[in-house]
Amino acid sequence: SMFGARFGHGQPHMQRRAQMTLWITLQDVAQGGPRTVTVGTQHGTQAVEIEIPLGIGDGDNVQYGGVGPGGIDLIVTYRIHPNPKWHRHGQNLTMEQTVSVWDLILGKELTIRDILGNTLQLTVPPGTQPGSLLRLRGRGLSSRNEPTGDLFVKIQAEIPTNISDDLRT
Repeated sequence: SMFGARFGHGQPHMQRRAQMTLWITLQDVAQGGPRTVTVGTQHGTQAVEIEIPLGIGDGDNVQYGGVGPGGIDLIVTYRIHPNPKWHRHGQNLTMEQTVSVWDLILGKELTIRDILGNTLQLTVPPGTQPGSLLRLRGRGLSSRNEPTGDLFVKIQAEIPTNISDDLRT
């Protein structure tokens, strides 16, 4: 028994692991939650349930113990599809919002939606310059390990094309 403990006799065998890459959306990152995935094995495929962690990063690996076929561990590498509307910087998100030149000059209350579809109010102060970033604190991505990020709205100017002759002179 003295040699058994030293050389690993009597210890459970090392479990094998299955590895897979899972492509998800930025909305999945913001929402987290359960996902059914199909894992291939030597004997076919099996559907298993995993939990997408809130705020998971592109390229992050998560090990799910004992959920794979035959009770093996499943290691999932998360990849995140690029999103044309939302840009991620850590837990912060940035989006663009186009407003008229008059809204930049006079200011305006805007209604926008966050990545989960929640309605938010955003104040564009009078005199806002094109390209300005306006912050909505705590409206970015949530995470189990980090504070919730912020949502930054990059203000773009919409220049009118039908300018009257009176305004031109």
